[in-house]
Amino acid sequence: MRSNTVVVRRGAGAQRRKNPLAGKIALGLAVVSAAVDASAFAVFMGGDQRFALGICFVVVFLTFVAAVVGFVAAVGSFGRWYGVLGVVLAFVANPVILIVILLFAAPGLAKSFGV
Repeated sequence: MRSNTVVVRRGAGAQRRKNPLAGKIALGLAVVSAAVDASAFAVFMGGDQRFALGICFVVVFLTFVAAVVGFVAAVGSFGRWYGVLGVVLAFVANPVILIVILLFAAPGLAKSFGV
C-alpha cells in the first residue's frame, strides 16, 4: 500500500463467472418443446389423434428435461435467468398443464375439442 492505493488482482481464490450454457440449453429445450407441442395441436386438429398423442408424450418428456436442467441452472448460477425462463416456458408448454388451463379458462372450448 504505497501512496494510499490498493492493488486488486485476480488470484487463485477469486471467483470466476460461471458458464451460462446449462440455462441456455434449458431455454432452448423449452422453446423446442413449445414448438413441438404446437405441431401436435396442428396434427390433432388435422384429425390424427393417435399421432398427436404420441407427440404429446414426447413433449411431456422434453418439458420435464427442460425443467430439470433449468432448475439446476437457476440454483447453480449456470445461466440463472435463462434457466428460470426455461422452467417457466417448459411448465406452460407441457400438454397436461395446457389441458388443465383450457379446462379452467374455457370449459366450452374444451368440450368442443372432446376433452
